[in-house]
Amino acid sequence: MRKTLDSFRILNYDEIVPTINDVALECGVSITTVSTVLNNASRPVKAETRQRVLAAARRLNYHPNAMATALVRRRVNTIGVLPGVFRATDVLTDIYAFGVLQGILQAAAENDFHVTLFTKPWQDGAHSAGAYRDRRTDGIIIVAPTLESDVATALSSLGLLVVTIAAGPSPGVASVDIDNYAGARLAVEHLFELGHQRIAHITGIPDAASVCERQLAFIDVCTEHGFIVPDDYIISANYSGKGVAKATRMLLSLPSRPTAIFAGNDAIGKYIVDTAVELGLRVPADLSVVGFDDSIYATTMTPQLTTIRQSPKNVGALAASLLIARVNGEDIQERRHLLPPELVVRNTTSYLKG
Repeated sequence: MRKTLDSFRILNYDEIVPTINDVALECGVSITTVSTVLNNASRPVKAETRQRVLAAARRLNYHPNAMATALVRRRVNTIGVLPGVFRATDVLTDIYAFGVLQGILQAAAENDFHVTLFTKPWQDGAHSAGAYRDRRTDGIIIVAPTLESDVATALSSLGLLVVTIAAGPSPGVASVDIDNYAGARLAVEHLFELGHQRIAHITGIPDAASVCERQLAFIDVCTEHGFIVPDDYIISANYSGKGVAKATRMLLSLPSRPTAIFAGNDAIGKYIVDTAVELGLRVPADLSVVGFDDSIYATTMTPQLTTIRQSPKNVGALAASLLIARVNGEDIQERRHLLPPELVVRNTTSYLKG
């Protein structure tokens, strides 16, 4: 006698859940036909039969088992996000990291993909790679790994699809970022065009690819203008407010102090301006400052910050789109995809007087 859904009510919970077999029995067709209809497979099925299958599935409140479907398709329609220099909580509090995550989520949603955030910090391949062998995701986006990290090569060696964001070059791995070198050139060229000849640089974390690229551009532009940068004109402050204040005080106490400072990001730029004002200097009359990011810091501080505009959201969206394209079997270029920066002139830079 054919089972009906009502007959399951007296059985255990596992038996209550309708299966593909129940749908097939309900409408009198084969399991293969039900699978073809519910998975939108290419095998031809009569329109009348298709409607019977769909109606039966609705009556029984049947939903395909996600794990079983994943095994058949060899994919789970999920991409992972692994923070690099950021802690997992930073992804929700750091302006850049949160913007990247927004872009990833948007692109994933547009392509009917889910997103899994990995919260355990990466140590190295020997200690951390094992947690990623279970294929809970179809691929992983690594956000801002340090230059010394082996995360991209370790995950790739497991056969996982990987795309990096704000990372150094890694063979066989596609990467997305703003063109940090070009952006820093725009910032420093702007200062030279305003007549500044003594320009300093306060950087972020020294083992981040973006920091190194911006510092290299800073040195290159200064050299091209005949300014050999003194060693004490480049200071790493690691994005710390106290660290930036200390670095700014050191620079402004030099016998030949800089007339302008290129900041590693907008937060650093804000701390520089705040410290300069505390020391009795006028910005930009006595000191010009350029940031990087065009984040909320740039427009909410006084005076508003001249900066380099980038879009973390666009970076995240492009990274997710590239990874999803690879999951779908498309052949993408495994290279660095660099988005163009833009100089935004506001009120912290002016022509050098005297």
